[in-house]
Amino acid sequence: MKKKLTALMTVFALVCMMPYASDIVHAEDFANNQDYYDSVCQKYNKDSETTALCNRYRNWLSEQNKSLSGQVAGINSSIERLKGNIDALQSEINKNQSLIDKLDAQIAKNEAAIKQIQGVIKQLQVEIKQTEADIELRDHQIKDRMRSEQASIGTNAYVEFIMGAKDLVDMVRIVDGIARITENDQDEIKALEADKAKLDQQKEEQERLKKDQEAAKKENEDNKAVVVEAKAAQEALKSEYLKQEADLIEKMRSAESAQQAIQSQIARVDAANFNYEQSNGWIIPVQKAYVSAGTWAYPGGGFHPGKDFAASIGTPVYAPIGGVIVYANNPIPTTNGFLGNWVGYPAGGGNTIHMIGSVNGTTYAISFFHLAQENFLASPGMAVSQGQRIASVGHTGNSTGPHCHVEVFNLGNMSVEAAVAQFSRGADFAWGCGWRTQSTSCASRGYTPCRERPEKFFG
Repeated sequence: MKKKLTALMTVFALVCMMPYASDIVHAEDFANNQDYYDSVCQKYNKDSETTALCNRYRNWLSEQNKSLSGQVAGINSSIERLKGNIDALQSEINKNQSLIDKLDAQIAKNEAAIKQIQGVIKQLQVEIKQTEADIELRDHQIKDRMRSEQASIGTNAYVEFIMGAKDLVDMVRIVDGIARITENDQDEIKALEADKAKLDQQKEEQERLKKDQEAAKKENEDNKAVVVEAKAAQEALKSEYLKQEADLIEKMRSAESAQQAIQSQIARVDAANFNYEQSNGWIIPVQKAYVSAGTWAYPGGGFHPGKDFAASIGTPVYAPIGGVIVYANNPIPTTNGFLGNWVGYPAGGGNTIHMIGSVNGTTYAISFFHLAQENFLASPGMAVSQGQRIASVGHTGNSTGPHCHVEVFNLGNMSVEAAVAQFSRGADFAWGCGWRTQSTSCASRGYTPCRERPEKFFG
């Protein structure tokens, strides 16, 4: 009787140790801890509670992605409504750009997750095979021992136990058999049950990870389609904005003066400044770039007084001719550009450089806008040689993406020394040509100073 009671208590303890459904209410802060949950849920977890947590996190991610994609709807319908309101256009463009950036970031994040999960699934397949082999070996060992025991004591209790009792009554029925199981046998059975639980968890995690991987792939397909749609609408919004931008730039920059704040960045007339080499021709200032907007007009309309060289941030910018740096300032972080950001001098230029040089006896002034803060190698009064690196491409000021905006002014037969002196007095980056009309171009004006098309000199 004592043996039966001991065995019954052992069985009851085993029942109590079985997994049960948790009624704990979870209140995870997924939004503020995504990096943490990504690190947890993109790997194999050894307990079912973490598996459930990761399933909740995946559901949350899916809802967030639906919300993000849904925000794109209606962008096209807002274009007509916003026409003529440049401030509202600017706000809408910046809001939509933020949305596009988030979608692009989510796509990149999903691609990294897909790769990470793929590796985990592959490793799990190996571990599952090993666990199945361990279970099969342990099962054979226990059954062989039981068969040997059955031959000597004539009971099949061990076999019934290993096949699994249906309920507590069934367990009590075979208590006599359990009482005869040796301590070593009990350890082996516990280990076998642990292996089976491990295998179940491995398979559950494998299934979860596969679902996560497929969900990430589907999200990326959807998001890429949404980004295409959003970017097309964004270009339409920008086109409408740029048609009105020239008047706004003229207004902003005409109100500027050579304030005390920028005086330290303007070169002064000094004989030492003019130790530079005159040039016989021009070179392209940004050599690894494509033209995102040419001189006189943006692709979608609107006046554009220079040439935009679009390139990745950090791409070198070179002096297209030999000359003197008459203004250089880089107080703006490299990636702070957005429409309506009027930081820098001239307003909206971000980090800027202005230089004066001579080619075959004609003096020219050249502006470089939207430069990076890093690798800013120019300084006021510095003489530069043709092809010398002076800065890097950035995304600063009134800018919609990484590029270097270049403007060229023909100063005629004015000497470089006289041009430097004139600029130092007023810091007129437009040389009396303004910012909103092609009528001050050299082809239209017929006298200097006048605006030249950069394409005339470097393609």
